[in-house]
Amino acid sequence: MPPATGTAGTRIVPARLAPPAWRSRPGLVITVAALLGLGLRVFQLTRPGYLLGFTQYDDGVYIGNSLRLVNGVIPYRDFAMVQPPGSMLLMVPAALGGKVFGSAWALAASRILTVGADTANVVLVGLLVRHRGPLAAGVASGCYAVYPAALNASQSLFLEPWLNLFCLLGSVLLFDGDYLAGHRAGPGEHGSRRAFWAGVCFGFGAAVKIWAAIPALLAWLLCLSGRLRARRKRGAGQLSHERGVPAGRPSRLALPFAGGFGVGIAVPCLPFLALAPNGFGRTVFFSELVQATHGRVGANPRLADITGIIGLSSVGVNPKIWAGTTAAGVLFLFVVVAWLRAWRAGSRATPLDWFALISTFVVVGMLFSPSEWYVHYAAFAGPFLVSLIALAAARFLTARRPRPVKPGKRDKPEKRDKPRKARGRGRVAVGVFAALLVAAMGAADGYAVTTLYPARNLSAAGALIPPGACVLTDTAAATVVIGRFTARSPGCPAIVDTVGTLIATTDGKDFVAGPGVLQADTRVWQQAFEHAQYVWLIGNNGYTGARIAWTPALHAYFEAHFRLIGLPSSSLGVGNVPRGGLYLRR
Repeated sequence: MPPATGTAGTRIVPARLAPPAWRSRPGLVITVAALLGLGLRVFQLTRPGYLLGFTQYDDGVYIGNSLRLVNGVIPYRDFAMVQPPGSMLLMVPAALGGKVFGSAWALAASRILTVGADTANVVLVGLLVRHRGPLAAGVASGCYAVYPAALNASQSLFLEPWLNLFCLLGSVLLFDGDYLAGHRAGPGEHGSRRAFWAGVCFGFGAAVKIWAAIPALLAWLLCLSGRLRARRKRGAGQLSHERGVPAGRPSRLALPFAGGFGVGIAVPCLPFLALAPNGFGRTVFFSELVQATHGRVGANPRLADITGIIGLSSVGVNPKIWAGTTAAGVLFLFVVVAWLRAWRAGSRATPLDWFALISTFVVVGMLFSPSEWYVHYAAFAGPFLVSLIALAAARFLTARRPRPVKPGKRDKPEKRDKPRKARGRGRVAVGVFAALLVAAMGAADGYAVTTLYPARNLSAAGALIPPGACVLTDTAAATVVIGRFTARSPGCPAIVDTVGTLIATTDGKDFVAGPGVLQADTRVWQQAFEHAQYVWLIGNNGYTGARIAWTPALHAYFEAHFRLIGLPSSSLGVGNVPRGGLYLRR
């Protein structure tokens, strides 16, 4: 073979990602980041009321679904549920414990489990990139440990930590270092088996929240493109190792991955589809996909949450649109510079690089599509974003240019001189200082959030409502935390998610629909009021018309059959909308 350059007797050694200057092992770095992430998340639960108290709406819905299921009430048939059943099934152990120790204990257990799941995410995202060295592992695990949106999503039972858990499990199974599993095609390689279980993880992630289908599709396309590239190379007579790709016959991964995904989503979903074919399809897919809202949240909060700029609000910085745009621009520029630096050094982008890059852009773009927006939505971008930054950081700091080597001489690593060692120690010191600074800001942000939104004390309601009474409420979390979620008498209304009921009964149109469409929601509440002993209306900031389609007839029935006995809201009733508070049947 002729020499790679015009200089006779020399060849070019392909650039490699040189070992980082850090002396620590990747496992140690990941462990430290996991302990940091666990500490920040546990700190949030130690705030008053954040373990056993009433803090927000969503967690009561998710644990309430599981509590209904373990008591024999079937979702999608006996009550509306707009999420796939994955989260409900994951919380069944907590709900079973709640049957013994009370529903408040079940909610507390679900919050602790969510902290554990998100701490596992810190470890998994580090494991995904650990082959690039401690720098990449530290950046990935450390950034996710203090990522503001992830901290927000892990303060209670939200779907995003569990969604990230199964997407990361699938990614770790699918990738073997920089390449797809089975790329060596050697003895003991089980690429197809790993691809199947990776698909199962992604599939169950989609059973938790449909968003997981996006990275799953990208992973499947990557499996498919890898196989097609291998066929083209073999047809052209090109050896894989001549192109910088590990040698060996690539495994057929696309089919087992797709089969695993089908199993992962079908096993939890098919039983409920069989029990409630109309309700399952209408609420999980159709209603959620066409869901309309009153208005669209702009780009400002989305960019602030996705880039992590929102975390600066705890130290007195008010995130503006320019701040989020600037942060996104800086991250993008850093990735571009890192890729260009590696390309000039002769290093090719690997399948893992492409997966992290494309997934980040597609997931972030998807997060701009929902009309509604909440901080915990941005947590789904966290694993892909921090993986991309970590891989780019490893490329930027460790890529070296190719160097000529004489024939017959072995390529020996360069000797590290004292200045290089000093620079390495300096990078470590800067990294440790930056980690401590960001961790302090994360703790400050958690403190600020839990202080701004304190848990509500609902002990007075527990004194007014006897145990086992039939209570109908528009906020399930309130009855869960006081142990009044499950009634002893048969026939009590099974409504859990008031917003979900509105979405399901209006085919996703909610209050944008006309009076004729809203009549379906009104009828559901009319029937529920007829069987309720207590009605506890909390609403949105005290306004009870934000989740129920009140009409003059429904309001007249409610006023005629129920009287206010306590916990009145500061927002008075307006028109056909009654005042919030606890009501007892007359």
